[in-house]
Amino acid sequence: MSKSDFQNNKLGLRKESQLDRSLDAVACLKPHGKYLGMDTFSCLHPDLVVLEKTILNFPFDILWIGNQNEIKGFINGRFLQKKKISKFIVYGGYDLDHCSDIIISTASLSDAISHLKSCSFRPGILLLTASDADSAYSMRFFENQIINSQTKK
Repeated sequence: MSKSDFQNNKLGLRKESQLDRSLDAVACLKPHGKYLGMDTFSCLHPDLVVLEKTILNFPFDILWIGNQNEIKGFINGRFLQKKKISKFIVYGGYDLDHCSDIIISTASLSDAISHLKSCSFRPGILLLTASDADSAYSMRFFENQIINSQTKK
């Protein structure tokens, strides 16, 4: 194999890896229909870099419910799409200075969901992310809240 063949092969593998990563992020984003008038999605174990690209493509501003690690990683990261996030609701505590009215800190996911009525807006996107030890439970709890609200109509 020549040096140029090796370089082309290496470049091809890198592009495939980036495509796989993008496809993984799309696969983790799960639509749930409307909740409190907002288009609702969840994402289990999000890759923040890929999630930012997804946020860029959302047509409306976002209300994001997530755990401390995700929100902290996004706020402290070099992400350009912070302006699309109207409000962060952090469940499980938050240790950053949150003087602004953009961050609401809650003790649990249940508390975070109880804040939604006062924070929701239309048109808007509601995004729940979970990547902590209880992420599977968090997703089931969130999905049950949505299903229960949709069946009551």
